[in-house]
Amino acid sequence: MADREKQRIITRYVKACLSILAVVAFFFAISFAKGAGWKPMLIPLPLFLILFVGVTYQLTRDVRALRRRHQDKEIG
Repeated sequence: MADREKQRIITRYVKACLSILAVVAFFFAISFAKGAGWKPMLIPLPLFLILFVGVTYQLTRDVRALRRRHQDKEIG
């Protein structure tokens, strides 16, 4: 059961990271299509980093909680 929950958490993390990368690619494609180059990508870069750090933080929280629940079941 813990393996299935862990797989679900990792799947959700991968989907979130792919979504962030899709948004970055969308901004990048529009920037190049308009002929602006890569410099306009520096403007939303802090937002992209914050989103990535937030998703990673949520992954670590979920994995730690799962590990804690698994250990509590073994002890109790």
